[in-house]
Amino acid sequence: MPSLRERSDDIPLLVEYFIDRFGKKAGKKFRTIDKKTAELFEAYQWPGNVRELQNVIERGVILCEGEIFSVDETWLRREPAVSPSRTATLNAPL
Repeated sequence: MPSLRERSDDIPLLVEYFIDRFGKKAGKKFRTIDKKTAELFEAYQWPGNVRELQNVIERGVILCEGEIFSVDETWLRREPAVSPSRTATLNAPL
């Protein structure tokens, strides 16, 4: 099965499904999805695939207090991994 980034048409359906699923579990009902959140979900590459989408939505459902589902865009930002740099020179005296 292709990754989620290759199936961007599935994102809105999965988002609705997970919001409904976790909303019922939390006793919450959402009228709509924030437009910025929907755009963010569709533009994101989802390196964690469907499981990452599911986790982000579950967190959003827990933290949302109104009838409009939204998430903080910082939840989806990935900072590049910083590898330690080596500055020693091979010919330097020890």
